[in-house]
Amino acid sequence: MGRRLWRRPPTNHADQAAWMKAHPFEWLDVSTYPAAYSAHTVARAIRTGDRVSISRHYGPAGAFETPTTTTEQGTTVHARFIGKAING
Repeated sequence: MGRRLWRRPPTNHADQAAWMKAHPFEWLDVSTYPAAYSAHTVARAIRTGDRVSISRHYGPAGAFETPTTTTEQGTTVHARFIGKAING
């Protein structure tokens, strides 16, 4: 038998961004990705707004913090809303 790859359920970024904006400074696990590169790409998109399909829910750029952690299932993206971005 062939090996079945684990598929994560799709992430509803609109709902997650809305929850974080309603609960500022509270951490939320956005999703766990099997590939670290995917997790880091999503984390950067949330922070900087560089991928329109994801970042349109998380504006403005700099309004979210997004660390990642390594788990047995892959790499988890955590995020929290910190408010308006500060230029400086």
